[in-house]
Amino acid sequence: MLAEHGHSVRVYEASDTFRPLPRTLIVTSRLRDVLSFVPEEAVLNRVDRFKLVSRGGSAQVPLRQPDLIVERGRVLRFLAERAQQAGAELVFGQELVGIDRGRTDGVDRLSLRFLTEAGSGPVHEWADAVVGADGVHSPTARVCAKRQRDSVALLQALVQLPRDAEPHEVAVWFDRGSTRFFYWLIPESDRRAAVGLIADDPARAEAGLENFLREHGLVPLQYQAAPVAVHRYSSRPWASLGGRPVFLVGDAADQVKMTTVGGLVTGLRGARAAAEAVLSRSDYQHYLHGLKRELDLHLLLRSILDRFSDDDYDALLNLLNRRVIELLEARNRDDLVGAIWRLPLAQPRLLLLAARVLLRQPLRR
Repeated sequence: MLAEHGHSVRVYEASDTFRPLPRTLIVTSRLRDVLSFVPEEAVLNRVDRFKLVSRGGSAQVPLRQPDLIVERGRVLRFLAERAQQAGAELVFGQELVGIDRGRTDGVDRLSLRFLTEAGSGPVHEWADAVVGADGVHSPTARVCAKRQRDSVALLQALVQLPRDAEPHEVAVWFDRGSTRFFYWLIPESDRRAAVGLIADDPARAEAGLENFLREHGLVPLQYQAAPVAVHRYSSRPWASLGGRPVFLVGDAADQVKMTTVGGLVTGLRGARAAAEAVLSRSDYQHYLHGLKRELDLHLLLRSILDRFSDDDYDALLNLLNRRVIELLEARNRDDLVGAIWRLPLAQPRLLLLAARVLLRQPLRR
């Protein structure tokens, strides 16, 4: 976006070549809205329903707009090509190690320090604005926040699609004995699927996935793993050095939906907000307002779900009546703010369930 509007843009990649790790992801149709197109080269499959399973309950939720199964590495390579076509320059083998205030030609600017992979010594560059899209362990984020940043562990295995699985249906299992999140089966095609979970650390993720694969008779063909950022109400993904802006986007900015721990669409929304802030010379915070409200709501719901027992998940799935399912069918999980207030109207007992859980274990401030 910035290059298309005539800005001089340089993208720094620490590796000597562009090698984004492959990972199968599921995203909502909102991807089209935030990019203004669908990167079809990266789409592996489309799914039109979810099957939700707890210890003693189950439900099916159809999707009015199919979700996309995409391969993360292909998405990033496609976006890199689009950026270059628009005039952005990609620089490889330079890792950011510091950002300082500086002055050149009588103008206050940002001084960036890089280490080269070749080890030829530090490289200094000047910039009017910096956008940090450098992941969970973002060096850019150290400029904006000195605190230790939190993350959870994602681990999944590619397997042959089980005989009882549908190629256009995602299955989700809730098992509080193994993870406070959930397990999933995401079909890449009519032959292969990604099976995985989120856990609080890599060791728990590895143990949980190993048990799940064994219990379901699944043989791993390949593993995919990644740390995923944790959104906080206090997340503040911007800073100013000498009057020059530093923005964070994606995992570097904790722009992750904590209900599903998904961040591709939300990270791209953050990237678009950063670009709009630069183009309009306005506050990044202004363009982030809608996204932050969405992410804060997901975090609130995650705080409640973390207090659920297996019995609570059984009750939740059994409360998904026709009106609730129709609402979930029409609204995707990247637009929860627009639907959340309607859920209690569709099923008042959802509020009673949440109240019972919170009375048993209140939210901490």
